[in-house]
Amino acid sequence: MFSVIVHGDVEGVENVRRSIADWLCFMHLEPAGAKAEIDRYIGYWKPYATSHAELDREIALQQEVANAGRILADAVVAMRCEQKAKIGEGLAEPRQK
Repeated sequence: MFSVIVHGDVEGVENVRRSIADWLCFMHLEPAGAKAEIDRYIGYWKPYATSHAELDREIALQQEVANAGRILADAVVAMRCEQKAKIGEGLAEPRQK
């Protein structure tokens, strides 16, 4: 099973995430779920030298990454137990619509 998290500061993060996920599926790994595959822009078109500071301020992204890890762990447990558990149930949504 897998989870993929990609971030960047210019165009292409979605394509990179899809390419990595496709490659992992080709190797017969299973995706943990849609919320375990994340692509985000951080510091869009800003200097690379400050990108780490931008990442540190992205609290919602940090929560999304933590949730992706929890979803992956839940998916692995469910797969091993052959249960149809609700993967990621009860996790708070970091980005409210």
